[in-house]
Amino acid sequence: MTLRRLLSNLGDAEARRRTARTLAVLCAIGYALTIVVMAGSGAGLRRWFFALLVWGALIYIPLRILLEAFQTIAPTIRQRLIAQTAIRADRYGSRAAIELMVDGPLGRSVIMPRIATPAQHAKAREGAVAILERAHGDSAEVGTAAVRCLASVERWMTHLASWSAAQAAGNIQARWADVRALVGLAATTEVLIAAYEDGAGSQLSTGSLGGSAATAYLEACLDFCDQLALDADVVPWTEPGLRLNVDPSLRDQTRAAWKAFSETPSPALEARKAFVDTVLAGAD
Repeated sequence: MTLRRLLSNLGDAEARRRTARTLAVLCAIGYALTIVVMAGSGAGLRRWFFALLVWGALIYIPLRILLEAFQTIAPTIRQRLIAQTAIRADRYGSRAAIELMVDGPLGRSVIMPRIATPAQHAKAREGAVAILERAHGDSAEVGTAAVRCLASVERWMTHLASWSAAQAAGNIQARWADVRALVGLAATTEVLIAAYEDGAGSQLSTGSLGGSAATAYLEACLDFCDQLALDADVVPWTEPGLRLNVDPSLRDQTRAAWKAFSETPSPALEARKAFVDTVLAGAD
């Protein structure tokens, strides 16, 4: 299971690049050690080219080709692991299992807008995993976090829509940082709702708002983000308010904590912890 999980990570381009660098370093070390052994055994350096040929052509190149093949192999392995993990009773019991449970809805249900970059996808994944890991499978805590994040998304979207409508076309780029951060939080919230419904066996419900309505609202937000970021003339945001029972100060703190986490280069451990602390404050 652990080996398959590690191999499934090679579907990510950055993971393959890191592995390729590690492979190159290991082969270089192996070649250097071979030269040292040859020199120490009295063979001298006459066969340095033969050693280079072995490490380069017979070891590094075949392994590098195999590594690139995982670009197509790894996603299939990952999907099988997700399906197997989804039916386990302890699917939220370890970080490795939680990562798979987050990858399921994040890859299947969450449609990121064009303005989003891989960084927002990674932040959404990291944020959701951190919350679920801290919640230890407690559906009540996950539900609380989802509602608080949803309230922050609603307020943030309303604010950005009204701000963008009042700005001139020359200020489009000024919106991008906020819009991309909003995209990450909306994606995280959608994953949290899916995790809550999976763990609790029922839809998320807060007041008159059901889980399907919350997900539909988040999908509308993600669709609208491209207009916010890319269109000079932004059409009005017409989605009705959610009327969530979340303290305004906690809602705004959640937004600020997420924005700090979103803008801090990974791993951003302190910023991520501050976000999780904020969104789960008083929930345990």
